[in-house]
Amino acid sequence: MTCGFNRSLTAFFVIGMAVLFLKGDIVFADGREKIQRHKTHTSFSLRAKSQTGRYWVTLLGLTEQPPFNKMHHWHVKLVSQNGRAISKATIKVAANMVDQTHTLPTSPRITNASVPGEYIIEGVKFDRQGDWRLTLSIRSKYGTDDVSFKLPVGTVVWADLNDGWTEDELKILKSLWIGSLPKPPHDPTNAVADNKAAANFGHHLFFDSRLSKDGSVACANCHIPDLAFTDGRKMVVGLGQTKRNAPTIIGVTYSPWLFWDGRKDSLWSQALGPLEHPLEHGTTRKDVVKVILKDPSYRQRYQTLFGGLPNLADPAEINRAFINLGKVIAAYERQILPAPTKFDRYVKALLSKKKPAPEDQFSLNEIAGLKVFISDNQGQCIRCHNGPLMTDHSFHNIGSHIVGDNAGEMGRSAGLKLAQADTTNCHSKFSDDSKAACAELNFAKHNAPETVGAFKTPTLRYVSRTAPYMHAGQFQNLEDVIWQYRDVPPATVGQSELQNLIMTDSQFRQIEDFLRTLDGPIHAPQEYLHPPD
Repeated sequence: MTCGFNRSLTAFFVIGMAVLFLKGDIVFADGREKIQRHKTHTSFSLRAKSQTGRYWVTLLGLTEQPPFNKMHHWHVKLVSQNGRAISKATIKVAANMVDQTHTLPTSPRITNASVPGEYIIEGVKFDRQGDWRLTLSIRSKYGTDDVSFKLPVGTVVWADLNDGWTEDELKILKSLWIGSLPKPPHDPTNAVADNKAAANFGHHLFFDSRLSKDGSVACANCHIPDLAFTDGRKMVVGLGQTKRNAPTIIGVTYSPWLFWDGRKDSLWSQALGPLEHPLEHGTTRKDVVKVILKDPSYRQRYQTLFGGLPNLADPAEINRAFINLGKVIAAYERQILPAPTKFDRYVKALLSKKKPAPEDQFSLNEIAGLKVFISDNQGQCIRCHNGPLMTDHSFHNIGSHIVGDNAGEMGRSAGLKLAQADTTNCHSKFSDDSKAACAELNFAKHNAPETVGAFKTPTLRYVSRTAPYMHAGQFQNLEDVIWQYRDVPPATVGQSELQNLIMTDSQFRQIEDFLRTLDGPIHAPQEYLHPPD
């Protein structure tokens, strides 16, 4: 777990945008501005009057339910109080949750559309379920004013002590179920991302210790299949010891940011980092390429995928070949996916209105732990551990008992700067698609206080096999991790997001019982789970 938060004592349930939009024509947001809801044949729109009445603003192109944890854009129509279209206005976008201090994980921007008085909001991403308030701050020749829209996103529930499951709870369970996991996202920056031959080549490279300075370190040293592709150590040990714990690579292809601090924005770029890191593989680009050229099988594989072999006398060709090898390792890692666990089989039976098989039935403690996990007034775990991978792929400061040399680490605040300056990021010349959207990089939130000391939310799948925990391996077991949310330590840098949870010790233990139902097999070709022959 990486987040637990407090909230007001007033319960609310978000039933869905379709019902809300179709139900009445006028509601009030903040008690001041009118919001009108309209439905067209293809989408919904929201129309609101600004706080002092200078403007009418319409959000166009809305779907029945705002996308959850996905980047999206909207159209905005701006007119004066007498209906005149207003162009060349300056508009700033902000959004926060109604009952939490949480804000957008992105920095949206507004651009002018081709139609007078219309604009486009790009880079919106709602990463938490609940009520959001979207605010547009407008400045034009008509003056300065704000307008806000209240947007329910997803479903939020409070703890239900009954053994059965309510309709809203089942919606939450379905959102966590592996059956809701889409296919891995396309990576336009990697032309061989879904190439079977590339994945086979990457499989060999992943287990090859020759790709290190002294021939002793392979990717598989720190990502061991039997340990759910972790290494069981507090911190990574290669040629030396780093300051980071080795996270699992299962399902990592879904993550828009890599490493605990998000300093890489693609799987292939991430794969290259350890090779040159002096405490991990500690090798050079030229030496890595030499391994390929000296191995007949590797030479043939490389030529089949990329054409001619690189010239070792040409630094540009060495760089390109090195990048290509990162892309084939990424192709292999994209094949390492989660498989259904006891939790998924249990949920599948619930959704099918069938009784789970005897081996898939939850105990009373597992049911109680799951209810606490998804409740917004108790565990609140789902605020950050959401979706089928049980991670929002975002970054949070939770004051994780860091001491010594690591106590002042800046986390995401420093990691994003590294990602933006990286010569292998989405905008780099090494991308295989010059027109790639690069939305995550373009709209990343930087220079924000909440990124200081923030680290990535890990997946909770296979969590019982991936100890020690947290970015520096500071917790040895699940009980220690969970107690952090009970004790709420202060942050050593930045501001911790954690607040006291109103829960009993037994409920914390029940969460642990539930988390152990998230272990199971790995979905990948069986040969990929072992060193190649």
